[in-house]
Formats: sequence, structure tokens, C-alpha cells
Amino acid sequence: MTLYKVLHYPHVLLRKKGTPVENFTDSLREFIKNFIATMYEFDGGGLAAPQVGVSKRIFVVDFKPAFESDSFERKEGDFKVYDKDHKEIPAVFPMVFINPELVEMSEPIKVNWEGCLSFPNAESHNTSRFLNVEIHAQNENGEKFIVKSSHLYASVCFQHEYDHLDGIMLVDRWNKTSFTESDVIADIKDFENDPAERKRMKKIKVTEASKIKFDFL
Repeated sequence: MTLYKVLHYPHVLLRKKGTPVENFTDSLREFIKNFIATMYEFDGGGLAAPQVGVSKRIFVVDFKPAFESDSFERKEGDFKVYDKDHKEIPAVFPMVFINPELVEMSEPIKVNWEGCLSFPNAESHNTSRFLNVEIHAQNENGEKFIVKSSHLYASVCFQHEYDHLDGIMLVDRWNKTSFTESDVIADIKDFENDPAERKRMKKIKVTEASKIKFDFL
């Protein structure tokens, strides 16, 4: 198993807009396996390909911990998955979203708990999102599916990861009067320079995915 280096803000590749995946190859599926392992290694609920330096329209999520947590109330029918024929199918985690499209967003909300693996140690600020989301995508085999969500955590995560595919960062969503860019970058640098974190990164030996010539690029 290969773990990929997660890029931290303000790395230039985080601003590069992802392009659609056209070739659903074995190399793509191997990348997805390693990509998911990377998300889990860094305790993320989601991860987008540009965050590891791969500018393709791919993200992965795992909402199971949030669905089982008392912090995010579940309601009947608040998260449904459908196949390409609009037949409801079970939600199986982790979920892979390739070439996703947000086709519906409604009921504006503000959230103040939104974190990001590319912003470690940075304080969160109020972010404008939507509660109700419908997203269409393909899985790692190119099969189309649909998700409809009114679950707070899932809906916010979808919008967050989708932003990454367009090079949009959390700082672009925050109220500009509530933080300074220099403070955000300083918080991230403090995390990177923490001796315990430096030791952990050395131990797990991450690979820079941006330097790999994948056949699905």
C-alpha cells in the first residue's frame, strides 16, 4: 500500500482545476485504493485528488463515523443512493466519486466546524453551504450513480470536496474580516514543524503522487 503526501495550503497545485477522468483503468483503481488509505491515515472524512497533487475530478468520502455519531442526527431518508436507472441501492463506504456534478443545492446554512486536511491546525470560520444536495457521479469502474443528501455532515462534505476539484479553498469561503491569511499559514506551519508530526511523517514514508505518471491522467 502506498500513502500519498497531502498538500497543505498554499501549495500551488491546490489551485489547479481538476479535469475529467476518461480512462477507467487498473491504474486508476490502484490509485483509488491508495487514495482511500491516505484519507484514513490522516483521519479525514473526505479527500479530493488535487489535495495529493493529482488534478483530476475525483474525491472519496466515508460518512459512516458521522452517521453513527450523536453529533450529527440522522433522519429517515436523509441520505439515499441510486443507480443509473434511479433504483435505490445501499450506501457502501468508502464511496468513490469520479467526474461528480452537483446538480441541486438548496436551503442555505452556515457551518463553523468545517475542517480540511490541507489546512491542519487552522481555525475554522463560518462557511456558507447548503443542506440539501443532489450529486451525480461515476465510481472507479465508470458506473454512474446518484446521491441525494439532507444530512448535514454529508452535504457539507460533498460541497467541500467538490470545491477542491475547482481549486476553491476554505479561505475563499470564509468571511475575509474573520481571519488573516498570514495567521492561517502560520498555523499550518506550526503543525508541520511540530516534532511529533515530523516524526510521524518520516515513519509512514509518503509518496508524492504528482510525480507519478498515471495512465488515467
